[in-house]
Amino acid sequence: MEFSPESLDSASAYLFGSSLLALVPFAERLGYITEQLALHTNDTYSGLLNATFGNFSELILSLLAMHKRLYRVVQLSLLGSILSNLLLVLGCSCLLGGSRYRIQRFTTVSGAVSSGMLMVATSGLVLPCALKMSGQEDDGDDEINFSRGTALVMFFMYWCYLLFSLKTNQFEFDSVPHPAEVRGSKPDSLQHDSDDEAEMSSLLSPRKAEEEEEEEVAVLSYHLALKWLLFVTAVVGFLSDVLVGTIEAFTERNGLNPVFTASIVIPIFGNAAEHAASVMFAYRNKMDICLGIAVGSSIQIALCVLPACVLLGWITDREFSLYFEGYETACLVMTVMTVSFFLVGGTSNWLIGALFIGLYMIIAWGFWIHEKEGDRPENPHEGWRR
Repeated sequence: MEFSPESLDSASAYLFGSSLLALVPFAERLGYITEQLALHTNDTYSGLLNATFGNFSELILSLLAMHKRLYRVVQLSLLGSILSNLLLVLGCSCLLGGSRYRIQRFTTVSGAVSSGMLMVATSGLVLPCALKMSGQEDDGDDEINFSRGTALVMFFMYWCYLLFSLKTNQFEFDSVPHPAEVRGSKPDSLQHDSDDEAEMSSLLSPRKAEEEEEEEVAVLSYHLALKWLLFVTAVVGFLSDVLVGTIEAFTERNGLNPVFTASIVIPIFGNAAEHAASVMFAYRNKMDICLGIAVGSSIQIALCVLPACVLLGWITDREFSLYFEGYETACLVMTVMTVSFFLVGGTSNWLIGALFIGLYMIIAWGFWIHEKEGDRPENPHEGWRR
């Protein structure tokens, strides 16, 4: 039996869509299993576990794309994951949590540290673009060498961040209960103002306090959760392999901009685990864990996964760099600046969530028209490999 190129492209396109949809429930189960593991530890490890294993699908996809020299797929999917976590995931969490609680609080130390790490990560990703646009490179190898040196520093800073948050200063990241949010009572600082007192007493929707204080019980034992984690991770790895192998056929068949597919479509489905877990914790008024998942995941990708891809490319003789195009760099800068203002405030509400989602929609529209038809090469995938 003979197959025409058109039928093979059609099969690959359908395979891409099927694997993308199949990735969602497994990514959600990955988040659930890591949540079960977290119940055997504490809040700090809970956010880290959810962020780490939630990023596992992105990591596998990146490694497979690196192997096939699809460098732009790696760059755009990881950048899109950062933008999706900071704006879409965090925005939906703040919007849903804010619709139930008028004000939600989180530890200012956690917010300040996360803001600082995001700014450092952004600097490491912006400077290669600035160097290239300045025209001060001596030769073509400068971009790669600068990226490799920067990746080493960024990788080291991420491990310093882990040491700080999990070991030396873990006590500063412990969640502090806010009676005004949980029971509708007034905070001490507002005892003298009867109007604010009445306002703060209505922070909760009319629900019983017992529901809010109900402790979660682990359904899976620690060892059983680990076994399920290995199984789900293996399935996610297989689906990611299919996804990478069929992305070109999918975009060609449907006439989609490959930049939009890699930076918006894939991250939305790949971040299903973070999205589900983050929204759930925000709805339960556990904003510290919510931030640990959404923001912590972005920090991990920017300071660990991206530099790891650069270093892996260095080892395997693949010239993968931290250079992003101008629009992509601008999106990252504006996103981190917007989220950083929110993180240092220590509070969230539904309006902040709506603003984040709105900014993400603007960025997504920009990626949709990222390359005009007249500017595209005859082969729309030209330049994805080097």
